[in-house]
Amino acid sequence: MEALKEFTVPLTGLKPGNHSFNYVVGAMFFSHFENSPIQDGSFEVMIILDRRSNHAYLEFEIKGSYKCYCDRCLVVIDLPIESKSQLILKFEEGEDSDEIIYLDAKVFEWNAAKIIFELICLAKPLTNVYDCKGKPCDQVMLKKLNGLEVGEKTADKLSSIWENLKNIKLN
Repeated sequence: MEALKEFTVPLTGLKPGNHSFNYVVGAMFFSHFENSPIQDGSFEVMIILDRRSNHAYLEFEIKGSYKCYCDRCLVVIDLPIESKSQLILKFEEGEDSDEIIYLDAKVFEWNAAKIIFELICLAKPLTNVYDCKGKPCDQVMLKKLNGLEVGEKTADKLSSIWENLKNIKLN
């Protein structure tokens, strides 16, 4: 991913101790990932890398929001996300897990773009719902969904359908 080169974290040349890396992630970032569940958003990503002799301990702090349709009222909203995660980079051979990534000891840099993308997607809620008691939700749509504006004709039609269904004999 040459286009995401700016998310490359140097590993060699870092003295032992804490190092901070800050990134801003937007729509261009998400366009580089196929079938991304997020198309547009703005996130601030801070990575604190604690460099040790044979491993590095990474802390990710992600804050921001993404644009989506509210699952309740269908208005475009900016849904906020906050996430804190940890990851360990080990400079030896091994099999990756959820918390540990193994890198060859000769690797001198590591691209964090894929991990940043995955952490943002994992922090995304299952439903895109904002606080619909105030702005920005469409109150007219919410009233319709709650049945507050059902007319008399609609109510009569629904009750007659249910009455007809009660009269059906299956045996």
